[in-house]
Amino acid sequence: MNTGRMARTEKAVRLTEEMMTYREDVFRICLGFSRNPVDAEDLSQEVYLKAFRKIGTVHEPGALRVWLLRIARNTCLDHQKKKRLFRLFQRSVTPGDARENPNQHEHLDTRERLAKLKAAVRRLPGKQKVVFVLREYGHLSYAELAETLGLKPGTVMSRLNRARKAVLDCMTEGNDEK
Repeated sequence: MNTGRMARTEKAVRLTEEMMTYREDVFRICLGFSRNPVDAEDLSQEVYLKAFRKIGTVHEPGALRVWLLRIARNTCLDHQKKKRLFRLFQRSVTPGDARENPNQHEHLDTRERLAKLKAAVRRLPGKQKVVFVLREYGHLSYAELAETLGLKPGTVMSRLNRARKAVLDCMTEGNDEK
């Protein structure tokens, strides 16, 4: 019995060590969804807490990255739902709150482009947004995307293509220069 417990413990330690090598990937995915470094850090920690609790469910070390990034995606999507519900509740309780007003004028062009990019990503339909964020911020390959999302590679490619086109269209919207 002791040998079995030791083997499980050693496996959990190996998986935990491997899991920690994906910290940057998890953070980038969380940042891609949250668009806020502080929230992304909090979400990353939440991802790892969830993963540590379920580490025993991973049977193949090679599947660890995909498993972990799936947890990241689901955690971020859950966070977005909660945030949306909170905003709806807040509006119903305190209508007419003052909006954020950035006062800094330096780097205005860069901030405007970044704001346009954030808005473009926010406008993407859910399925396209997930593929776009996982690819562009998580740097997943097409095969990893397909495996993580449970889709065929062709579906991943078409969703990503549509998402990129929509983001580009949104970014160039209103520009007179072409």
